[in-house]
Amino acid sequence: MAGAFTIISKVDDRDIQRELQRLEKKAGNLNPCLKNIGQYLVESTQERFTKEVDPAGVKWAALKESTKARKKHTKILTESSGLREDVHYTVRNNGLRVGNTKLYAATHQFGRDKMPEHKRTVTTAYGNKLKFPVWAQVKSYDPKIPARPFLGFSDDDRERILEITQDHITS
Repeated sequence: MAGAFTIISKVDDRDIQRELQRLEKKAGNLNPCLKNIGQYLVESTQERFTKEVDPAGVKWAALKESTKARKKHTKILTESSGLREDVHYTVRNNGLRVGNTKLYAATHQFGRDKMPEHKRTVTTAYGNKLKFPVWAQVKSYDPKIPARPFLGFSDDDRERILEITQDHITS
C-alpha cells in the first residue's frame, strides 16, 4: 500500500524469547509457531475494540461531547471498523510483526496534540459534489486526540503466547 505504514508492537519478554529459542533449537523453523501467535494476537487486539481498553486493560479515554454529536454511535475507534479490521500480522525470517497500515493508526495509538499544516483533497462544497476534486491548504489546528493504544501485549497475551510456544515444543 503506497503511503501506508505499519506500527510494530515491540515486546521485550525474556520468558517468551527463551521459549522461542528452545523451539528454534528443536525445530529450526519458528514460522508455524509465529503464525499461530500472530493469529492469536490479531484476535486479542480486535477484542480490545469491543472492550475499549488498552493492552493493560485500562479503559480508553472517553469521547468528547463534540465527537459524540457527529458520530453515528458512541463506540470508541469503531466508526467504520477500519482500524479493527486492519489489524494484521506478518511472519518473515523467524520474526513476527503485528500492526495496522491505516494512516491514522499511529494517531490513535500514540495520541496527537497538534495537526500540522497540510494539503487535503476537497470533493464537495456546501453539500454539493464538485466536478473535479481540488487541493486545499489546511492550517495547523489543535485537535488534542488522546492516545488510545490498541496494539501491544497484555499479561493474558503473554501467558497464551507461552502456551502456544510450549505446544509447538512438545509436538
